[in-house]
Amino acid sequence: MAVIALMSAKAAPGVTTAVAALAWVWPTEVLLADCDPAGGDLAAGWLGRWLLAGQLRADRGVLSFATETRHERGGSCGSLDGHAQPVAVAPHIRLLAGLASPAQNASVGAAGWHRLAQALTTTGPARDVLVDLGRYSPATPHALLQAADLVLLAVRPHARHVLAARPALAELARQLEPDRLGLAVCATTAAGSRDVRNALGFAVGLELPHDPRAAAVLSDGEYGGLPAARALLLRAARRTALRLHRTLNLRPSPPSAPVPRVPIVTGGRP
Repeated sequence: MAVIALMSAKAAPGVTTAVAALAWVWPTEVLLADCDPAGGDLAAGWLGRWLLAGQLRADRGVLSFATETRHERGGSCGSLDGHAQPVAVAPHIRLLAGLASPAQNASVGAAGWHRLAQALTTTGPARDVLVDLGRYSPATPHALLQAADLVLLAVRPHARHVLAARPALAELARQLEPDRLGLAVCATTAAGSRDVRNALGFAVGLELPHDPRAAAVLSDGEYGGLPAARALLLRAARRTALRLHRTLNLRPSPPSAPVPRVPIVTGGRP
């Protein structure tokens, strides 16, 4: 299994849309964890109509997990049972719904995020994990950053996004090994991605084209909450999902040796 976290510096570059797109086309079972300490948007946005219809519960997710495991010393795969919910329109996805407001972050606390990080890293070999961390801030759960095999900072190919990304990347680079940190360039072209990579000096792990209709589905649940199968956004996400799934899961597994981190593979189809 692999744990991939996406986050932004500021200016809403499309983290939640990118995470939802990857989850929709992920080649195997995947756990979609909405871990923005400022409050999650996946259930209320893309999946809002199913939430209103009672097919998802807003009270089951990060907060319920942290509350029910508060007397445990650590988290495990089994402790996620009852908190990660099936997504009716995408049976291969299970959703760990996010917080309803920033105030709930205090109830989770550093210990709760630590237990969640442990649980997410033990979901089993057949299920990868995609984590939406929202905007990078002092409240960003450090335990989830450390648990991730790959952290991608979302940027758009505009000066204000690039400038906002620089201090965030500098701080993240002090916490993560170089091969665990990269860029998710959203609403871009190949030339735009090259410009962002050259300006920031990090590899592009995810490149998503400008596709307003598909983005509206995955961010706000428009057009019935169902993206078109041939949408440009999904076609690009599918290539990256296959590449990341294969690359990050190709790990030697000697029983006593530490598992090495796998570098980002950029460019080309899997």
